[in-house]
Amino acid sequence: MRIYVSGSLAYDRIMNFEGRFADHILPDKIHVLNVCFNVNGLQEKLGGTAGNIAYGLAQLGERPTLLACLGRDGDRYLEWMDSQGVDTSQVRQVPEEFTAGAFITTDKSDNQITGFNPGAMNFSCQCAVEDMNPASSLAIVAPGNLEDMTELPAQFRRHRIPYIFDPGQSLNIWQGPELVKAFSGAQVLISNDYELELIQRMTGLKLSQIIDKVEAVITTKGEEGSVLWRGPDRTDIPACPASQVKDPTGAGDAYRSGLLKAMALGKDLAQACLWGAVLASYAVACYGTQEYTVDRADFDRRLERLGGETA
Repeated sequence: MRIYVSGSLAYDRIMNFEGRFADHILPDKIHVLNVCFNVNGLQEKLGGTAGNIAYGLAQLGERPTLLACLGRDGDRYLEWMDSQGVDTSQVRQVPEEFTAGAFITTDKSDNQITGFNPGAMNFSCQCAVEDMNPASSLAIVAPGNLEDMTELPAQFRRHRIPYIFDPGQSLNIWQGPELVKAFSGAQVLISNDYELELIQRMTGLKLSQIIDKVEAVITTKGEEGSVLWRGPDRTDIPACPASQVKDPTGAGDAYRSGLLKAMALGKDLAQACLWGAVLASYAVACYGTQEYTVDRADFDRRLERLGGETA
């Protein structure tokens, strides 16, 4: 089974400010704000939805194909993905732009100021869906370029490629009718519980109406696990206990990786959700979204403890 991963590729530049933003911002001077924060070093992490999901799939032995864009500084990201066994042949490089990047500064009170440059993410990946084999392909449309998120679902439906639609943090740039069109006909609509509520408000659809437009709806709820809806049937999926919790960032993408891997193996969706829950338990135990390493024997033990079926 060939798995295609559409979404973003980005560099996350993470900085820590040893003070508190509030001590340096005068409320009565907000209209002429001009502040500078000396940070305690800088870390660069590889991120983006497509990169994170592809990394998780590679940890489970898959060779997913990336459908995304990088900028003129993207060579080291390509090298990393290649070293992990990810197929980067469909990645488009945009020489006139930088790779998408988030610049995140966190203070002592865990407040954050973030600047995001979409850069190369403003460009469509321009992949050839007509060359995909519908009998042996599975795709996910994750947050990234809006043109890709609107056009790829239509092409996947046209060519009978089963796909997961994951609007995630892109929801603020959608209009309700276009969003409905993108997820209608998907094999799975996946989001967290807050995003699902937002989808309902944006589209004016009740949950039951959304469920009618897709084969399944999966809603992640953090440490409370996840919920799978297939028609009127609800299945509650437990969370997998992590060895430690250092950083929840990237857990959702890891869940999607585990879900896709199990679906590619032909597992039932409830079983696939368990695979997602287990892989998420690795992601939360590490700082960064592409830092964890999966030991398959340990993965299988965690899966069996949840009642899951191993490969």
